[in-house]
Amino acid sequence: MTRPVYVLTSATTFSGGEDVAYTLQALGRAELVGETTGGGAHPTERHPVTAHITVTVPTARTINAVTGTNWEGVGVRPDRAVAADKALETAYQEAAIRRLA
Repeated sequence: MTRPVYVLTSATTFSGGEDVAYTLQALGRAELVGETTGGGAHPTERHPVTAHITVTVPTARTINAVTGTNWEGVGVRPDRAVAADKALETAYQEAAIRRLA
């Protein structure tokens, strides 16, 4: 399929949403528009230590088959960095320009 795909991201995009964005970007299948994501690539488990303290421990490491890396701690960087509240408008404008070209 050759139609353009845009994925909108924000600083609150996290975990599974980041995986979709990162993978589509790495495959060259989508253009990311918005903000750098939160940076949560590794699955974790919570372990209560006391009634008021919980420790979160990574239980696995996500490795992308295309890049051999992941976005843990750094987030997924968009191709077109704009404020999250402008991402939809920006992607829409870019799609319209691409359609006219």
